[in-house]
Amino acid sequence: MAKVIPTLYAAHGETDPLNRNAKASTEIRRRAEADRFLGLVLSNGPEAQWRHLLDLQASGMDLETILMEIMAPAVRELGEMWLNDRMSFVEVTTKSARLQHMIRSLGRADCFQMVDGRASVLLAAAPGEQHTFGLFVLAELFLAAGWSVSLEANSPLDALCDLAESRRYDAIGMSVGSERFLPPVREQVSALRHATRSNTSRIFLGGWAFTSAGQSLDDYGADLVAIDGRSAVDRADVLLIDR
Repeated sequence: MAKVIPTLYAAHGETDPLNRNAKASTEIRRRAEADRFLGLVLSNGPEAQWRHLLDLQASGMDLETILMEIMAPAVRELGEMWLNDRMSFVEVTTKSARLQHMIRSLGRADCFQMVDGRASVLLAAAPGEQHTFGLFVLAELFLAAGWSVSLEANSPLDALCDLAESRRYDAIGMSVGSERFLPPVREQVSALRHATRSNTSRIFLGGWAFTSAGQSLDDYGADLVAIDGRSAVDRADVLLIDR
């Protein structure tokens, strides 16, 4: 098992000039749409934001692209503005909550509880964590990959342990958005692993708090630490195969 946090996979370059041009054109369009959406988020116009997302969906843009390349950059910018004292915590929380509601409306259901997935995952925010946008994005990605997903955005550790004990999950994922919530993570992972009473349940971690280089899995006791939603889903599949 790798001991360092996995980095994002680099895309293979295209050799066909037509493919390169088409890819570049698509990339330019997506960046333009992401910038436009950010402007709508900052202007505090939720109706205009929603119409923009619906227009993108109607044009053929798939849900994963909307989530990862249109909405996620806007939320990252909100986080940067808060850290740089350019926006209050209340403003960031309010705007993020609206975006989370839009994710649920764009996606499959208001309740992330499915019973027919090929594998099951419990996704939770670290206790005390209030920045949960990425968690909702990750839930959609796991649903799209065919997993059964249970999502707990605001549950204390004992409630998460009760869930892990009462139902056998193939994987448990915890999102940590802020570095100030990192110190207790190792103990939280240990408590969840004990609650599962099984060595076959895999525990993984993700979130913006893990973007710093040089951190080790040994620091947290998890089976996987990933900073990208797509790689989290792919590598969770590998973890199940390796059980």
